[in-house]
Amino acid sequence: MNKSEKYYHELMAHRHVSRRGLFRAFVSAAKHTTPEVLSTRLGHSLPPGAVPDAEFITQCTQCSQCIDVCPMGVLSRHEDGYPQLMIEYASCDGCGLCIAACSSDALRVQSRFDTGLRPVFCNSACVNPVRQCKQCVDVCPRQACFINESGRMSADNERCDGCGECVVQCPHNAVTLY
Repeated sequence: MNKSEKYYHELMAHRHVSRRGLFRAFVSAAKHTTPEVLSTRLGHSLPPGAVPDAEFITQCTQCSQCIDVCPMGVLSRHEDGYPQLMIEYASCDGCGLCIAACSSDALRVQSRFDTGLRPVFCNSACVNPVRQCKQCVDVCPRQACFINESGRMSADNERCDGCGECVVQCPHNAVTLY
């Protein structure tokens, strides 16, 4: 089974995906775009539980064990050889398997799961001011997404754990993680 088959199998096993969401994933996959993510010293986002950048670079052996055990398929090998968190078609559910698989201690157990990423809403792409979509609000497991007083989408960064469910479920590609 190749990675894309494994990814879609796991996605369907763990999540309810609407026909619209599945179609959006197929259409988006054809674009081959990389989402803009939190920029680190490495230039890409790191897996949950990653130690600070300088320490991560010295400790990570680039063994790919964290990538191999990720049931959601959101970890992949970056061109520099280090693992990267790519929340594009599936969200990170915080299962901790990547942390448990890390033998170099570059990924550590967190007191509170957090990927370190936060949603940013593109007001020009979001249809909420025109038509009450609220998909991101409805699917957020931490109730961090909300409609602010001006009718625009916003996120409570204290409540948010960066899982990416809002990105995955937005039918208008109006959410990116930074």
